[in-house]
Amino acid sequence: MKNRNQPRHRLVLIQVVASLIIGATAFSGSSRVVFAQTAGPSWSYTGSLNTGRVRHTATLLSNGKMLVVGGSIWDGGHYSGLASAELYDPATGAWSITGSLNVSRSGHTATLLPNGKVLVAGDGNNTAEVYDPLTEAWSLTGSLPTSWFVEAATLLQNGKVLAVGGEYSNPITKTAELYDPATGTWSASGSFETGSHLVQSATLLPNGNVLVLLGGDEDDFVWDPATSVLYDPNTRSWSRTAGLNTSRIDHTTTLLPDGDILVTGGWGFPCVANYCYSTVTNTAELYDPLNGRWRYTGNLSRRSEHSATLLPNGKVLIAGGDNYAYDSSYTKATLKSAEVYDSTTATWSATADLNAPRYFHTATLLSNGKVLVVGGFDGSGSGPLRSAELYDAGAISTPNAIDDAQFFVRQHYLDFLNREPDSTGLAFWTNEIASCGMDQQCIDTKRINVSAAYFLSIEFQQTGYLVYRMYQAAYGNLPNAPVPIRFNEFVPDAQEISHGVVVGQTGWETALENNKQAFSDEFVTRSRFMSAYSQSMTPAEFVNKLNANGGNPLTPTERDHLVSDLEAGAKTRAEVLRAAAENEQLAKQEFNRAFVLMQYFGYLRRNPNDAPEPTLDFQGYNFWLNKLNQFNGDFAGAEMVKAFITSGEYRGRFGP
Repeated sequence: MKNRNQPRHRLVLIQVVASLIIGATAFSGSSRVVFAQTAGPSWSYTGSLNTGRVRHTATLLSNGKMLVVGGSIWDGGHYSGLASAELYDPATGAWSITGSLNVSRSGHTATLLPNGKVLVAGDGNNTAEVYDPLTEAWSLTGSLPTSWFVEAATLLQNGKVLAVGGEYSNPITKTAELYDPATGTWSASGSFETGSHLVQSATLLPNGNVLVLLGGDEDDFVWDPATSVLYDPNTRSWSRTAGLNTSRIDHTTTLLPDGDILVTGGWGFPCVANYCYSTVTNTAELYDPLNGRWRYTGNLSRRSEHSATLLPNGKVLIAGGDNYAYDSSYTKATLKSAEVYDSTTATWSATADLNAPRYFHTATLLSNGKVLVVGGFDGSGSGPLRSAELYDAGAISTPNAIDDAQFFVRQHYLDFLNREPDSTGLAFWTNEIASCGMDQQCIDTKRINVSAAYFLSIEFQQTGYLVYRMYQAAYGNLPNAPVPIRFNEFVPDAQEISHGVVVGQTGWETALENNKQAFSDEFVTRSRFMSAYSQSMTPAEFVNKLNANGGNPLTPTERDHLVSDLEAGAKTRAEVLRAAAENEQLAKQEFNRAFVLMQYFGYLRRNPNDAPEPTLDFQGYNFWLNKLNQFNGDFAGAEMVKAFITSGEYRGRFGP
């Protein structure tokens, strides 16, 4: 992101009306780290699923809710796949049914896309579908070339998704496909292995490559430890890297903060003398991407089919699983124990036990720092579990993630520019805050200015703000409202017009211009626009209505030129609408109104009159607009940005 208008203002330390942003009792301006403390680590039951599930997926959405998709259910003697999906709301602890899949799935993959949607693929068929959190609906997207199993999927730094899997033929052929969210299509990305290998995991490395671990074939007892491969997105090529020291399947893989990969537990097939047997291992290994080598680290309890979750403090929580062993000391037990790995000391320590033993469950770190464990088997043979549990690290202090400078900056790219940050921009804006060191007043001021820079940036002004002005010119304000556009209209349109645009990178102007043309051409074909502007309207009537809706920003000369161009066919309706929306006077007139509305859209992800707004109207919006106008657009003097980024509602998206 490039920004050429980043004002620096004196920070006025005053209090503002807390009720205008729910949950913010006072605005002291402090961005200090806030810790959640309880008596000690604990697990507590939360709301139960509507349907028991195993081999499902769990995805944390951008709005803080968690989406659980598909899986298997016990159906009178056999397991069958599910097409249902559910949403968990951490604020209420309740589950609700959401839209159903088009195809029943179990053992599939789910990937959160940069646009906030979720891509689901796999379960032995060639279909894939996308979930839209705004509409809670599923839609089929491009199909894979063949009906191979998608065993792992990874979101790459370029926004595409790498899916790996293969055909269960003899030998097993492992293939890869790339999904492009912009086109909804798949393209081949090469085959990389043959033989009796099952894909166990795919992990995005800090350098952008993907580490894929291949296990053995547990049916044929084939265990080859030298089955780790690397994918390079720049060349779309595969290469082997060092294999694990211990062959294993049904283990977990976790990317640590220092860039190493932690692999824990799983089934192994060790041999002693001439006797080989299948057992669950207690070993753990670390992969160093810098030298491409594996090394053992401290041993955990023996377990497989467990879960692993990276906690906000950098430690790794391991929960549940089983410890089956088929050696001379035959054991078989489902576990409810949990333990934590500390990479700084390479040691494991016990933590609180789950309330119920379970394996093949999911575990997801929520925005509030707690871990949600869902479903799985308990080993009783009664079928998948409906129960869910929350892990609270308790005495292990959990900071609010939004207080971390890099997290804060990345979230602004997602919320305002609809993309992952480019490395240069992320480093620049993070350093703006980090350069303050421990000076809290400096940090507070920098966070406000950095935050505002995203609205003021060229990238947002030419994308999101243009969408706002298109609606203003086309329709004027919504009925009984002081704004022209709703949140659920703004988000998909802003994503569409900004797709692939990174200001400062080669070709961004061309990409932006192409997006603007395509968006305006599509906008005028929508039923709402065609109903408002019938084909029988004269060019003068068409331009006059656009001008009136926009608050008459056009000068008589500008208005006449647009009418003349439309009459002569020099401009299309789409081009005239875009010209009206890009009018300099309209941009000036609407600037403060859009600035305030984007506080609600960007930070709170809702309309100004939506719950939890206390009065369910536009009182809060009007308050901030009046205040911003009083301060002549000085957002720091008006303390507007400060109030939103320190509000309880905004901070509650990311932690305590």
